[in-house]
Amino acid sequence: MTKKNIKTLLILVSTALLAWVLPWLIKLSTNEACRYPFTYYSSVKNEFFQVVKEDAETVLMDQSSHEYTRAEYDSLLPMLSYRQLLKDGRLPDSLNGKAISGKSIQLEQFYFKYSPRDKHHKQMDLNPMFESMSGRVQIESPDDLFSIKNKMVFIDAETNSVLENKSSQFHQAMIKRGYKFPTKMVAGNPSTKKLYDEGWFALDANNQLYHIKMVNGQPFVKDTKAGEKLDIDFVKTIETQNRRMYAFVFDRSGKLYYLSDVSYEPVQLPIDAYNTNTDGLSIMANPFYWNVVVTTPAQRITYALDNHTLEEVDRLTETRESTTWEKIHPYVFPFYIEMKSMYSKFVYPRLLGWSVKALVLNAVLAVLLAFLSYRRKQSIKPLQLLLVLCTGLYGLIALWLFNEKQQETRNVIQLK
Repeated sequence: MTKKNIKTLLILVSTALLAWVLPWLIKLSTNEACRYPFTYYSSVKNEFFQVVKEDAETVLMDQSSHEYTRAEYDSLLPMLSYRQLLKDGRLPDSLNGKAISGKSIQLEQFYFKYSPRDKHHKQMDLNPMFESMSGRVQIESPDDLFSIKNKMVFIDAETNSVLENKSSQFHQAMIKRGYKFPTKMVAGNPSTKKLYDEGWFALDANNQLYHIKMVNGQPFVKDTKAGEKLDIDFVKTIETQNRRMYAFVFDRSGKLYYLSDVSYEPVQLPIDAYNTNTDGLSIMANPFYWNVVVTTPAQRITYALDNHTLEEVDRLTETRESTTWEKIHPYVFPFYIEMKSMYSKFVYPRLLGWSVKALVLNAVLAVLLAFLSYRRKQSIKPLQLLLVLCTGLYGLIALWLFNEKQQETRNVIQLK
């Protein structure tokens, strides 16, 4: 490789590094992360309440901006603060004509969270198959793990050997039920700290969703038929006290469902189109309402859904302001590189933020480079001008660094 080719390569590498480092430094210096206030729907006043951070103070208010003390806030949100109300002896016996107690509230409560990072990460192909009917209070970890990618295989965790009989037993049970390999996705909770075990849900090659678990040492395999009704994009399981559902299912048209404990029937949530690649989701449920929070890159929508019918009762939409970085980068940088993403656990270079608006500045910088070359009586190189026109500040800084270094070397040689 010639010296000229090495220099060209170094300039291109420097340009790419600057496209990563410069935007990162600007975002770090501005540091304007968007933080929405905590929001919860009151089953007493039937409106949204928020916890707003103002400087060093925490303000508890309703949608009319009326402020409340902590004790008042607890009383108006009894489903959220029921433990504190129980401690204080202030939990009402009934609410909205329904008898309530600490146990009844706990039975209907659950919390669910989804992040795009749940979908965009390397899935482990080794998972534990718990005994779902052990009769024990504590779920016990098995001595083996299963792999389900191309066939059902159980592997002894200590010896790393295949358990042929168990593997064949489960594999044949799956084939008999119509399961088609290879497996596209597996959803389940590998923790022993969960309330109970319902095994795993697997999406087969035909996009059919199967329920697989171990009951009294025997395989339980069932086609949920959800794949016949939905074009499934992602599945995340959940364990609730009342065992109302198995999992939440996202389809490719942007709809969200929960998989009911009644014949695996998908029940749709009445929310706007959901993007599993960019949107965050959290659900806080109580005996009266589901507080469903959908956070997109541009806004947050909080829904209050009736716990029994899942009809929308109310919604609150909050739009975030653009950060300094988002305002300036379309005019300054034609693109930028990120190694990490809030939407994924994978680390690799991502070309983002393409903007034709920055071409105006790029053209000015290219003219400036040509003018400086003319003033210095240097030849104007079209490829260097093209680099600056396409990459802007990144290319200009890279060229300046190497041209200045080259000029210093020449000066030293002349002095000698």
